Amino acid sequence: MPSTSSSTAPENPLAIGGVFVLRGDTYLVDGYLDLTHLIARRESDGQKVRLIIADILDAIATPPSTSTPDEETASSSGTETLSKEDWDIAVARSEKLKTLVEAKRPSKKLAAEVATFFGVHVSTIYRWLKREQEKGIAALAPLHPSGGRGRSRLNDILDDVIWAAIEEHYLTDKKMRISKVMTILGPKCRRANLKVPHANTVRLRVSWLSDKTKDEARDGERGRKRHRPVPGSYKEATHPNSVWQIDHTPLDLCIVDDVYRRNIGRAWLTLVIDVYSRCVVGFYLSLDKPNATSVGMALVHAILPKEGWLAAHGIDVKWPNWGKPIKVHADNDKTFRCDMVTRAAMAQKFDLEWRPVKTPHWGGHIERLLGTLNQEIHTINGTTFSNPTQRGDYKSHEEAEFTFSDSETYVTKYLCGVYHQSKHDGIGRPPIRMYESGILGDAHTLGTGLQAPIKDPMRLRLDFLPFKEVTVQAYGVTWDTITYYDPSIDHWIHARDPETGRKRRFTVRRDPRDLSSIWFLDPDRDVYLKIPYRRMEHPSLNLWELREVRAHLRAQGKEEVDEDLVFDTYEELQRIKNNASDETKEARKRDQKKRTYEKKKAAEAAQVGAATPASQQAPPSRPANTNGLLEDDEEISSFEVVRGG
Repeated sequence: MPSTSSSTAPENPLAIGGVFVLRGDTYLVDGYLDLTHLIARRESDGQKVRLIIADILDAIATPPSTSTPDEETASSSGTETLSKEDWDIAVARSEKLKTLVEAKRPSKKLAAEVATFFGVHVSTIYRWLKREQEKGIAALAPLHPSGGRGRSRLNDILDDVIWAAIEEHYLTDKKMRISKVMTILGPKCRRANLKVPHANTVRLRVSWLSDKTKDEARDGERGRKRHRPVPGSYKEATHPNSVWQIDHTPLDLCIVDDVYRRNIGRAWLTLVIDVYSRCVVGFYLSLDKPNATSVGMALVHAILPKEGWLAAHGIDVKWPNWGKPIKVHADNDKTFRCDMVTRAAMAQKFDLEWRPVKTPHWGGHIERLLGTLNQEIHTINGTTFSNPTQRGDYKSHEEAEFTFSDSETYVTKYLCGVYHQSKHDGIGRPPIRMYESGILGDAHTLGTGLQAPIKDPMRLRLDFLPFKEVTVQAYGVTWDTITYYDPSIDHWIHARDPETGRKRRFTVRRDPRDLSSIWFLDPDRDVYLKIPYRRMEHPSLNLWELREVRAHLRAQGKEEVDEDLVFDTYEELQRIKNNASDETKEARKRDQKKRTYEKKKAAEAAQVGAATPASQQAPPSRPANTNGLLEDDEEISSFEVVRGG
């Protein structure tokens, strides 16, 4: 196997030469056998052994517990509490620091240029680099030790005047220089009794704009062409996980519920592919229309190893694709452009790039795959085909026989067992072989090596959940009329902000699919605490059910409602719907959603390793080998075979 080009970083325990601990023994990585096994040398006796990579990931990914036995916690990424202004500054600094991170030889001269750009000493640039590497992008936000958190250095009115001048005079085809803009901005400020800003202040704000924004505004069509992707060409996709694409599609298939086995409509698929290899790295199937949660959970599923998820679903295929991308290409749909997804991507250190307007060729790889997948689905009973003309007199809803679980299993087995293993016309070989050679290397390709493991899967998942700020009252925390409480937040009751003297606000997150608990960010410990309903007897409901309840109450003229009324109304609506469950498609679909959410929650918990402590988890069953590779209990020369725990 050829040596890898970027797999020697000492901080990566899975790299060649990397060190890790498994079941109390220390190992040194010697090389890779395939995407699921590696060869390591045991430190205690020098013996070479073959290990299952999934077992090593399980051991490494379990973070040290910071919780007491009675509480659930997860670490914070720090991005949730930043104001928009501080977030924008952190992003601008991170983007500029990339010139140093990505440089083959980051010289002091280059660091000095970056320092000059920001108007700081070069030592500050090195401190920023270290901060971002250790703590993420949130560490690049301005510090406010004197109580200036969230405040602009400029008067808000002056800031608005500067941005207006940039938009009206700089971002035009007249291509004004900053010095010329200042000749217009100066008199305008003086007339308004505002202090005239320095030209560097204006230049700094212009620097925060992307090259694409500036080129399109100042050069018109020529500027747009400069940033327009060439159809079929992705020069950035030079290795696995360098560029992903993500998109949604409804499956061309009517599905039935688990209980009455009657039609409940179509499911939506959010799919993520690796452009380099064309492998599907993750997906999310839902009975709801695409939303930010669909995007977040699809990306989480793509980034994390799949063994736990496959075991929870009882699906016996190999799906060895995992790791963080460098860039994700997404449609311009609002589900991708929301603040939650954008901040989560930055916190997890990968870029989001959206489809330019009116560029039908952009994102073609994933759109072709979605079309191919639906063509495969046209062979299943209950298919809707692509359009009414194709469907003809075929009654899809009467022929439907797949449940949601059947659909999820079918999609997984088709992608991993057929699509990944079949020759792809675009790359001339099976996607999984392309992915494997890109990671491990072969006679023609210098592999990148395995990525460092995801050390905190729970934080990854929380980063892709919606958040807001709340106060803590004597009765707990309230979000959308529902109150949550746990003794772990008692010391924050009626807390005051030391800077402003006002009631202190705290960040909380929730999973829209299950509102029975929220995650509270404890600022002292910088961890999330899981906080349940204050009244534990309340039934679990999801955000869409809560919205239905509130809409029902508004229709009755009840604008102001309390928690008791919400749950009383919910249970009343449930009774009505239960009596009609076998009568209407929507009622059956609603019941199926509840069952599906519970299964998804269990599968996602298994994937992030959060269901039970690692020491108490039964090892997932390993599927039978069908590709001629050595099995776990077969000998390799003089190597000893060791299983992880």
